[in-house]
Amino acid sequence: MSELLGINHLTLSTTDIDRLVAYYTGLLGATLAFERAANSADPRIAVLDVGGLDHLMIVETATAPALDLDP
Repeated sequence: MSELLGINHLTLSTTDIDRLVAYYTGLLGATLAFERAANSADPRIAVLDVGGLDHLMIVETATAPALDLDP
């Protein structure tokens, strides 16, 4: 069995991308590596460099996710 060596990237969704970017840049010292504005086909996204080869992608959604998700 192979060993897990790390996580290349992780994606989070939010209704307030500016607030979440500010939180992670302030808390982790992450830097904004890429940002794309929303268009008619795709949501707004931001990619944060959190060090090494690791990145955090944040996708802005119009509505909050449901809290009663079935695992």
